[in-house]
Amino acid sequence: MPKNLIKTLKKSPLFKEFSKKQLEQVVAHLKPGILTLKPGDVLYQRGEDARCCWLIQSGNLTVRRLSLRTPFRHMIYHEGSVTGIQGLVSPGTPRSVTMIAEDDVELIEVTREGLGKLDKSTQIQLWKNVSSLLLRKLLTCLSRESLDP
Repeated sequence: MPKNLIKTLKKSPLFKEFSKKQLEQVVAHLKPGILTLKPGDVLYQRGEDARCCWLIQSGNLTVRRLSLRTPFRHMIYHEGSVTGIQGLVSPGTPRSVTMIAEDDVELIEVTREGLGKLDKSTQIQLWKNVSSLLLRKLLTCLSRESLDP
């Protein structure tokens, strides 16, 4: 196992509290792959089917969304941050935004393929972590929304 792959998996909230054995299962069954983007490259496009998610190893991304006031939004990521979680949670559904590389970006691609091969305790921990990630994203979105008419 490449050391920087394991280092990033350990830092990711997606694999929070995973043991060394569980991380080995992730590498063996989910077969995470490395993806490199150049500035301006599109990671995913609005409307395309979600098939996977990515962990950030390095670099920055910008979101292009349907908003007249702020169509572009710089995203702040750290090593291990997750983007495109929809690909794990609801594969095949259309992406709602476009994600673009601001500079050189290195990512780890994680697919649903092989999830069923993880032992039950690892699956439970993974879905618990996914739930925490989604709740945090929801609360962040809600905190940005104005409740005033």
